[in-house]
Amino acid sequence: MPTVSQSAQHASTRHNQFQIAATVVIANAIEFFDYFSYATFITFINRCFFPSSLGASSSIFSFGVFAAGFLARPLGAILIGRHADTTGRKPAFLLTALLVTIGTLGIAVVPSYSTLGLLAPLLVLFARFIQGLAIGAELGVSASLLLEICIPKSRSTCAGWLMAGQGLALVASGLCGIAILHTVPPGALETWGWRIPFVLASAMFPLQMYLRRRIPEDQIDPAESSPSRTVLLGLRKQWLLAIVFIFGGTVPTYMATYTATFGVGNVMPTHGFTAVATVAVGLTSVVMSVVGGWLSDRLGRTPIIAFARLSTVLVALPAFHVAEIFRHDVSLLAVIVLFSGLSALAGGPTIIEIILMFPRRHRALTLSLAYATGVALFGGTAPLVVASLDAWAGWRQSAAWYLMVSGAASLLALTLNRVRNEH
Repeated sequence: MPTVSQSAQHASTRHNQFQIAATVVIANAIEFFDYFSYATFITFINRCFFPSSLGASSSIFSFGVFAAGFLARPLGAILIGRHADTTGRKPAFLLTALLVTIGTLGIAVVPSYSTLGLLAPLLVLFARFIQGLAIGAELGVSASLLLEICIPKSRSTCAGWLMAGQGLALVASGLCGIAILHTVPPGALETWGWRIPFVLASAMFPLQMYLRRRIPEDQIDPAESSPSRTVLLGLRKQWLLAIVFIFGGTVPTYMATYTATFGVGNVMPTHGFTAVATVAVGLTSVVMSVVGGWLSDRLGRTPIIAFARLSTVLVALPAFHVAEIFRHDVSLLAVIVLFSGLSALAGGPTIIEIILMFPRRHRALTLSLAYATGVALFGGTAPLVVASLDAWAGWRQSAAWYLMVSGAASLLALTLNRVRNEH
């Protein structure tokens, strides 16, 4: 029977774990607010730095800047993830905050194309690349920290809160966008109004560093580490499985964004719908991420992941068909909330499922790289794949079919991982 002092020590430990976990989640949410702000105001950013006077180069630069954030992620995962596995999670956690703030501040202060000429879009491209480096490693480092802090029976709950932090960032960026759009005059919005969230995000850097410095140092033995090439080759089966797991989670998230912007089939969203949908996706992600993590710790990771992915496969076509029948913003919003919710439900359990595939000494690198690669390959390209299929095959349900493929692939990865664990 535990003594009073043992019970008090246990309660103190749980309290410290909660404080550290909350710090990681809040810091993660602030960092992703920096990143999501770009997506919220991308229309105004394009007009400022990639004017139509550039001709074809305008589209090239615009897509190049969008792609730079995704292409930088795997590189950031390797460089910073490796740093986290050799020198400790905390130094890498501080570094990602610094890098994303540099990128955000760059976007906030770079003069427009009319002032700086071609140098302006090049500087924005560089700023976005720096942001991508940080985001590429952020999840892996954060998840590694939480896994090593949280008690085993609450791992998925902790991971669920981590994913909920990204949902909070999405809500904040969406609400910020709505507030600015309704309070700043159109002329001012085009010139300086869109820069407000980037200035606010940059101003939160001291808070970021304060929160991250409160995290205790972890003990990493450099002698346990291996060269990155050795890690990736030696764990390639687990790494590939992890990417397929990410495929099943990232496609619904990015398809929700695509649907909010371009609609379903012939159903197009009305003006202002995108900002509302962004907030709805964020709120749904917060709630379902926490619920999914909590349920996973009580029922097991496999049932929750399987339910979410199988539900995606089964309801994709009917949901998109219903949205086309009703042809209304409400039906579009229902589709977006449905699939973002199913994705979030399995978010926490999936992160734990992936991270437990790898030894502790390689967790930050492997999870960061798997997540960054999966998002770059399947998440960032999801709108392009769907638009291309719509144009090439004349389908109006390409998004539904792509969701079904991603869900089925994730179920396959779950099955293969279970077989691998049994042997």
